[in-house]
Amino acid sequence: MSTAEFIAACFWPFIVLAALALWKARNSAAFPFIGKIVFVVCAAYLGLLLFYDKSSIIAVNDVHVGLVVLGLAMIGSQLRQPLYGSWRDRAKPLAFMILIVLLGAGLALYAGRMLVLDHLTSRIVIEGRVDRAWRSTGSRRADYLVRIAGQTVKVTAPLYERLERFKPVVSVEVGRGSNYVYGIEYLAN
Repeated sequence: MSTAEFIAACFWPFIVLAALALWKARNSAAFPFIGKIVFVVCAAYLGLLLFYDKSSIIAVNDVHVGLVVLGLAMIGSQLRQPLYGSWRDRAKPLAFMILIVLLGAGLALYAGRMLVLDHLTSRIVIEGRVDRAWRSTGSRRADYLVRIAGQTVKVTAPLYERLERFKPVVSVEVGRGSNYVYGIEYLAN
């Protein structure tokens, strides 16, 4: 396990521990101190995520889980809002609430579908030589793409560097949702 994978694997357990620590210390003198620690570590994780999101498959899955949580939080934040006043006074806030709920549901469904297809269905197995390796263009957050036996798949940054340099014959397991390589076996050079 690389350092990037270890840090990515520790993210969600840290979030749970941080929520429990903040909940337990909410009415004590230690709350500001614990709050500052949680804020600094969360900011560090966010910075690492922005720059190293494609450094490991665990980080890619963390992003998908985070999108599901964000979508559900968007839905929950709007469903708790009470509406008061006449129909004319409620129409605009109600339309805004419906829009936020629909956006949150779409985000949660999009990322949740990727997670379900990646982890609860069988993976696609592709065998062949790496024909080409390139980075997608058009944005700063480019994907690392590799064509194996005529099929294009996404890979993480460390795997991309190895496949780009050597162009070996490989057998890969690809997730059906995200199209990322989850497992690789080198067959020949």
